[in-house]
Amino acid sequence: MRRFLSLAIAGVLTLVLSAQAHAQTLTFTATLSGSNEAPPVPATGAGGFATITLNLTAQTLDWVVDVFNLPSGATAGHIHVGGAGVAGPVVVNFVVPTGASNDFRLTGTARPADVVARQPQGVNSWEDLVQAIMTGHAYVNVHSQVNPGGEIRGQLVLKP
Repeated sequence: MRRFLSLAIAGVLTLVLSAQAHAQTLTFTATLSGSNEAPPVPATGAGGFATITLNLTAQTLDWVVDVFNLPSGATAGHIHVGGAGVAGPVVVNFVVPTGASNDFRLTGTARPADVVARQPQGVNSWEDLVQAIMTGHAYVNVHSQVNPGGEIRGQLVLKP
């Protein structure tokens, strides 16, 4: 009986530890559009999707941003802190190919050293960035030559 109980406990512990290890990676998505900008950019035909994978154990943030129909050259792409409809500062920079337009993809990885601290908004560290993302106070923004303040934007939400 003791052996059975020991095996059962070991099995339960294995399942719990496996679930915890899996839960350390979270995926967030955003639908990018001009109407999400602050203020809105209604005349753009551009759009896109972003997927952010946050690995809490490895302390990495990976992104894939697909942009469609961007009418003028891209000038920048970032993760900003701020709620929906609120313009906020850049906290993670993306590398954007010079003059990319029409359809293109941005990919990359950020680590704690890549976080741009924004003390007035309470982002001083990696942990602050993670908290902003997890509480819905972060968004992806792609800027263009025509709309240097931002062409398309999408709030990051946890993927179910």
